[in-house]
Amino acid sequence: MRALRAFTVVVLGLGLVAAACGGGGGESPAQAKAKITAAYGDFFNPSKPLGQKTTLIENGSTILPCLQTQSTNPQLKQLGGAQVVDITLQGGNKAALKFNLVGVAQGTSPPPTLTPAPFNGTAVKQNGTWKVTQQTFNSLLTLGGTHC
Repeated sequence: MRALRAFTVVVLGLGLVAAACGGGGGESPAQAKAKITAAYGDFFNPSKPLGQKTTLIENGSTILPCLQTQSTNPQLKQLGGAQVVDITLQGGNKAALKFNLVGVAQGTSPPPTLTPAPFNGTAVKQNGTWKVTQQTFNSLLTLGGTHC
């Protein structure tokens, strides 16, 4: 009985040490938020190649035809990207966020915000990569009167 108790104490102690060390190299909340911000910025940047965008959105390969169609939209010439203003992590694989679409920067001034108020969006982590959710993309398309 005494050996079982000692074994339990050792196992619990090792578990606490592993938890304190991060449990194997996971990302910090700050790292996750930086990756989500970068994914949104790059996905909504019209100068980024379509092939890269498919890796930045959930189900990118399945919605490629829609992405191709939207890439020819003349309104994209005004779009400079997305600016994330708030992120709430919801576990290790989901996040809710608020973001603005921004225009192309003119000279040294910051890019103008194209939206009157931030949009609600979500991000999901798939295969270790944070991505814009297909739901967020579809919501924006619906606002513009289109859909995929």
